[in-house]
Amino acid sequence: MTKHKLIPSISSTNIVGIVLSSLMSSFAIVNFVRPAHLVPAGVTGLSMLVQREVLELLNVNLSFGVIYLFINVSILLFVFKHLGKQFVILSLLHVVLTSFFSDILPVYQLAHEPVLLAIFGGVVNGLAISVALKVGGSTGGTDFIAIFFSTVKNRPMWDKIMIFNMSMLIYNGWRSNWELSLYSIIYQFISTEILTKNHDRYKLSSLHIITDQPEVVSQAILSIVRHGITEFQGKGVYSQKDKTMLYMVVNSFEIRPVVKAIKDADAKAFIEIASVDRIEGNYRQKPLD
Repeated sequence: MTKHKLIPSISSTNIVGIVLSSLMSSFAIVNFVRPAHLVPAGVTGLSMLVQREVLELLNVNLSFGVIYLFINVSILLFVFKHLGKQFVILSLLHVVLTSFFSDILPVYQLAHEPVLLAIFGGVVNGLAISVALKVGGSTGGTDFIAIFFSTVKNRPMWDKIMIFNMSMLIYNGWRSNWELSLYSIIYQFISTEILTKNHDRYKLSSLHIITDQPEVVSQAILSIVRHGITEFQGKGVYSQKDKTMLYMVVNSFEIRPVVKAIKDADAKAFIEIASVDRIEGNYRQKPLD
């Protein structure tokens, strides 16, 4: 009898990726966010806003750590059943390492202009998040929400998180400092753009495959992915030969292995790949580990 593993198998590649990502996140915090006095977004920024508003309105000084922990735990409890154990463990490791590296990394005087710090800091932060997601983890906080709703909706939801962050920064500008909030919006916008370009787990693509060997090609595809395939019969106008067209939708990160499997099964297969903006109906999303 096979026992269910309570602790997932995490490879050295996962660990190295998370360490690299946390170093990049920490570097962005130490050398871009802090020197430019940028306002943090996500759970950190929300915790700071809650702490400040409660103090001003109720004259109660709540602990930042308590608020931050409460919000993170609440989010994690909400989405935990939909996230894999490996994803959660790697994400928590990233949070711990980022906290550690942020205290020990040296500070370099990279620029004096806040706008330059916001732009290049956003690039580094966006790449850091992308690396964490590539190796099966995340940077925690609002990443949990984005991953959860991306899984439910079968499309990327990072733009919705960006809207939330920008709304929070606009509120902060109204309540405190417009200039710093606007620089922070630049930082968040660029981070999200870099992330959206690099993270393809929830981007969908359609494949139209014209082949003379539909059964062989279908079996080759189904041996590596578990998505539905629809078969159509047709005729090549030039060759006047009967042809079969296979249609399917896959996640963008699955395109390379699927195309390779098709070519191995039928080297003469014709494949068209197109971006899919949205789907409705049953679609199997590969679960997080």
